Amino acid sequence: MLADFLFPRECLGCGQTGNYFCEHCLNKLLLQPQRICPICSQFSPGGFVHPGCQQSLGLNGLTTVFQYKGIFKKAIKKLKYKFITDLAGNLVESFLSFCGEDKTFTQFCRQTNVFLVPIPLHPSRRRWRGFNQAELLGKMIAENLALPFQPNLLLRKKKTKPQVKLSKDERAENIKGAFILNGNLKLEIKNLKFIIFDDVWTSGATMREAARVLKRSGAQKVWGLALAR
Repeated sequence: MLADFLFPRECLGCGQTGNYFCEHCLNKLLLQPQRICPICSQFSPGGFVHPGCQQSLGLNGLTTVFQYKGIFKKAIKKLKYKFITDLAGNLVESFLSFCGEDKTFTQFCRQTNVFLVPIPLHPSRRRWRGFNQAELLGKMIAENLALPFQPNLLLRKKKTKPQVKLSKDERAENIKGAFILNGNLKLEIKNLKFIIFDDVWTSGATMREAARVLKRSGAQKVWGLALAR
């Protein structure tokens, strides 16, 4: 393509032309091998919620693949703040190559009535960016995993402050009440299972709030999924 000729892709690690992750730097991506409970953030085999942490309106588990550092962090920032959307394919390809090795997550995906739902942006934020990175990445992941994709199931009604600059408690308060179900969608939530997707897991406040909305409407199980933590 002409664009590739005029603006060749360069590896975010070493600068080699051809792709955003050259083979050498791709092998240096830092995996996040330890799964954690999405409620207390302590180690949990498979990423399941600890029995003592279980909440009726809470997440059932969490899967993250990469550490949010190095060239993966650089790639996420390029996508979100420099609007380099063709990075999405590379991110998803790298993610799926390792995600398939997670037996717990794979088994969850193989259950019946599992839908993938991206974390929504507030309309004003989406207009500024021009796209929702969670929706862009989530659609690719859903297609590769053969999961039904529901990008408009959750709506963001509250314009929140950027979570990155807030403490853990401030994040929870900031995101409280931010999401509602889209009443125009004719989808019976009761007894369905959902995977909530976001690009990065930090404190988990955003996904926990989204899970609360889905569970309150009758969702049977809600699993968190993020590229990196």
